[in-house]
Amino acid sequence: MKPNIQHVAELAQVSKATVSRVLNDNPQVKGEIKERVLRAIEELNYRPSSIARNLATNRTNTIGLILPDITNPYFPVLARGIEDAAHRLGYTLFISNTDNDPKLEQDIIYKMVEQQVGGIVLISSTLDEKTVNDLTSLRTPIVLCDRLIENRPFDAVSIDNYRAAQEAVRYLIGQGHTRIAHLAGPKNIQSAVSRRAGYVDTMLAANLEPFVSVGTFSYESGVHQMGDLIDEYGPTAIFAANDLMALGAMHEIYRRGMRVPEDISIFGCDDIAFCAMSRPMMSTISIPAYQIGVTAVQLLDDKMKGVRSGSKNVILEHKLIHRESCNGVDRK
Repeated sequence: MKPNIQHVAELAQVSKATVSRVLNDNPQVKGEIKERVLRAIEELNYRPSSIARNLATNRTNTIGLILPDITNPYFPVLARGIEDAAHRLGYTLFISNTDNDPKLEQDIIYKMVEQQVGGIVLISSTLDEKTVNDLTSLRTPIVLCDRLIENRPFDAVSIDNYRAAQEAVRYLIGQGHTRIAHLAGPKNIQSAVSRRAGYVDTMLAANLEPFVSVGTFSYESGVHQMGDLIDEYGPTAIFAANDLMALGAMHEIYRRGMRVPEDISIFGCDDIAFCAMSRPMMSTISIPAYQIGVTAVQLLDDKMKGVRSGSKNVILEHKLIHRESCNGVDRK
């Protein structure tokens, strides 16, 4: 006969409620009683029903992942880190894509909450005040990736996007460039806002005039923005808010009969695989996407198990990758 929770309770000489608390890693059960229950579970080779555990805890042993654009090569790497970490910790992962639609994002969040997911890893399309307040009202633990919100009860993991942008622009300035334009991401996405601020502040600190073109984090946006920049500004260097925009810009430069880096240098951000495949190979900011995903799940696991309260922002290290798409200019 297959053992059940009653058999474990009888062998350990405890109540079924105590066995349930041990199975759910409740910190109230400690010492000799917990050891007795664990020995009984091992002796009987008892495997608890996931359905029963879900009913007891009012949540499932699942994690929801909400991505803004699964076609962007950056996000599958991050998702793989989340998936690997979730599986190691015994969670099942559900993935949804929002296509950068704030309304769809909100609908998906509430559907996941209704399905009683244990927690959500969110890469948000927008984090305006209303969205933040709505998320704060939920009891489901949420961890943000690539988005940091100060003074809010959310764990978050990202890089220092402001400092990364500063370093990239300083490098271009050090190469002798004075007409450096920025292909910026959407105004409502925190990582794009921080990269834009890092660019602008660094240009002003060097007594250089910033020139910003706002786009959509897509390859097509990079093509369109680059055409406008060539016509309106004539830059010698570009700092792009992500690699897809940088690659689109490179395409437009060549379409116009110009060369990279001889006529225009390009510096991207993310270090997606295509950067090392492009010709010339793209200089970029390397973001540890896989480790961001792993860290997000570790933070979420702590919250789901009640290991700690409060919020925690984790900043991982980025790295500038110097390849072939940047060149110095003649200072004479």
